[in-house]
Formats: sequence, structure tokens, C-alpha cells
Amino acid sequence: MPPETTRDEFDALVARAGIPLSPAQRAGIHAAWGGVEAMQRLVRSPAPAPEAEPATTFSTEANR
Repeated sequence: MPPETTRDEFDALVARAGIPLSPAQRAGIHAAWGGVEAMQRLVRSPAPAPEAEPATTFSTEANR
């Protein structure tokens, strides 16, 4: 998936963080940056309601 962050914005983020990257490294990381943005959206979204989770039960007794 293509990143929403433009190349100039990404270069500014890298520079602000002080990460020394070659132009080839910046291009490679920016190409994969869309996946990182997608993961950030998942982490920042609200958790599903408890009833949306499957119920799992365990029994220590043998089934007879």
C-alpha cells in the first residue's frame, strides 16, 4: 500500500529524528512506510467490544 506521507514529509521526519540514512535507504523505507501507517491506525483504533471476541472455554475433566 502506498504511504500517505509524502517523500518530503518522510525526509523531514527522518531528519528530525536524527537518523543518518543514505538516499537508497530512505527510498526503501519510504516505500514500506504505508504498512507502518496502516499498523499505527490499527493500534490507535478502539478495541472491539468484549462480545465481539469469541468465547473459549476449557475443561480439565475428561469427556465421557
